[in-house]
Amino acid sequence: MPNKMIENIKKHVKENLLIYFIVVLCFLIGVSVGAFTVKAIDPHQKQELVSYLRGFFNIFGQNQIKSTEVFRESIINNTQLLILNWIFGLLVISVPLVLMVIGFKGFVIGFTVGLLLEEFRLYGVLLFLFGVLPQNIIIIPAFIMAAVVSLSFALLVLKAKINKVRNFRFSKQFTIYSGIHLAIFGILLTSSLIESFIVPFFIKLIVKYIL
Repeated sequence: MPNKMIENIKKHVKENLLIYFIVVLCFLIGVSVGAFTVKAIDPHQKQELVSYLRGFFNIFGQNQIKSTEVFRESIINNTQLLILNWIFGLLVISVPLVLMVIGFKGFVIGFTVGLLLEEFRLYGVLLFLFGVLPQNIIIIPAFIMAAVVSLSFALLVLKAKINKVRNFRFSKQFTIYSGIHLAIFGILLTSSLIESFIVPFFIKLIVKYIL
């Protein structure tokens, strides 16, 4: 079963190589813009953001944030973006917005990491390695795959309409499309568990030296 799954993933990547390239490029552009924005924002606004971060770390250090609350927020945020991705792929006409979703995800990561590195230097690197990277190792590939699936589905439907394919079974393709998104949701659950119950432990250790 695992071997078959790996083969299916390889086949999927090979068949959608160009789309993967476009999606990854949009993500990297988002990361770059996010990192650049840290340099470009007003110093006063930056200071407010840093103060907010320090306040957030202070709450973490005092164990005032429950892991269950972090888990709930993480699931809500990831699910909202995944549902938007699913809807945009279905509507076909709004499919370019799929690229905006992945670009936005990249922007948030780029901005967060840029701010941490600029303000906290070495500790910012540690916060990135132990506070941002662990869950995003799962989240980023999951959203990239979701974006590719949405784009390829929209293109498949569009081609079927243009070529007037009579035997095109939309219900079957819709079921596969939704099933993949549901599987990606399951993957995101894992990332949320890491973000909620493993990452806070490391953040608490690091913020002792920041505050």
